[in-house]
Amino acid sequence: MKRVGRVLLGMLLVLATAGTAFAAVTDEDIAAWVDKNKEPFFKDWVELVLIPGKSRKEELRGEWIKKKFEEVGLENVTMDPFGNVIGTMKGNPGTETVLIDSHMDTLFDIGAEELKGYYKVEDGWMHCPGSGDNTPSNIGLIWLKKGLDALKITPKVNLIFLSNVQEEVGLYGMKYYLANNPRPDMVISVDGGVGGVSAGGMGINWYKVYARTPARHTNRSWGFPSAMKSMGLAITEAYKFHERDNPEPTLRFNLGVIGGGTVENAVAEEVWVTLDIRNQEADRLKAFENEVFAAMQKAIEDSGGTYEKEVVMEISAGQIPGAENHKIVQTAVETLRALGFDPTVSFSGSSNGNAAMALGIPTASIGMTNSENGHSFQECTEIESVYTGMRQLLMLVNRLQ
Repeated sequence: MKRVGRVLLGMLLVLATAGTAFAAVTDEDIAAWVDKNKEPFFKDWVELVLIPGKSRKEELRGEWIKKKFEEVGLENVTMDPFGNVIGTMKGNPGTETVLIDSHMDTLFDIGAEELKGYYKVEDGWMHCPGSGDNTPSNIGLIWLKKGLDALKITPKVNLIFLSNVQEEVGLYGMKYYLANNPRPDMVISVDGGVGGVSAGGMGINWYKVYARTPARHTNRSWGFPSAMKSMGLAITEAYKFHERDNPEPTLRFNLGVIGGGTVENAVAEEVWVTLDIRNQEADRLKAFENEVFAAMQKAIEDSGGTYEKEVVMEISAGQIPGAENHKIVQTAVETLRALGFDPTVSFSGSSNGNAAMALGIPTASIGMTNSENGHSFQECTEIESVYTGMRQLLMLVNRLQ
């Protein structure tokens, strides 16, 4: 009888295991759930789009997101001293921790009523500043928790949900979080266009260079230094770096804005120009910058001016050897293929993922939308693409081991 009992118990265990496998949540289950919830998802999206959230002024958005994190049942929901909103969800005991981040800030300092004036839905597109960058990703975090609960998916990893501030001005919210909390094992950074994966971060540094000389009336200016002349010579020297025979394929360099002077009939005592310098490799980026600034400084000082450089923004470069083979990146690629995309892995992303990659944390930067005219008042987002982004996010977490 004991033997028969053991046989029966074994059969029951086999049946139970088969039943569990049969009940696993499929991509089709996820798609069906997203389709069923398009209307309430869209409602949340519109509500957040119409809340102002310029970088360094994200308080109203942060409070809204914090309330939503609490409503969907995330644990340990807090707003940290920098303004980031954080919540957690436990996975299997002893497993790795994955941070999923999106940034809540937008670019334009406009109020709710003005946002309503820009907002419209037309031909399947939502028109409004911030409609794509990066509002839908924050809604994605909220609905990720809803979907995991509704579909009874217990993540195999521990999840940290992070909606952060000041991404647009230098990834400062993400940098603050990573500097003041235990480092996660992996990061999923949600920002940008759906369909791609980035496993490396492009370093992006913005600077302002000043040339200064004493001001003089035009009638007494002959033969004396001029900040305008000094800056002209400095700009000429800077653009010589565009004329090299072998331009580096990942190096980007631009002088974008110039200003200075006070009146037409006086020597300008101060003239400034902005520089945007980019490279995937942090060391090469710094070396190139040093060359450019040395040439500009020499031109300014040789012509009788004084030179000053100001840092406007710094976004860390992040390249991890073999990053494309890491499971977080490969799982993101696999997920997109299941959605019908043919993704390639990029190494020149520009998102909060850069801050994690710069610290050596394996990261997959993915998108959530198909948008056009980003960083402008004409920004618009294809509505259906956001639901594809939501499917991607749920499918990716469901696949994580």
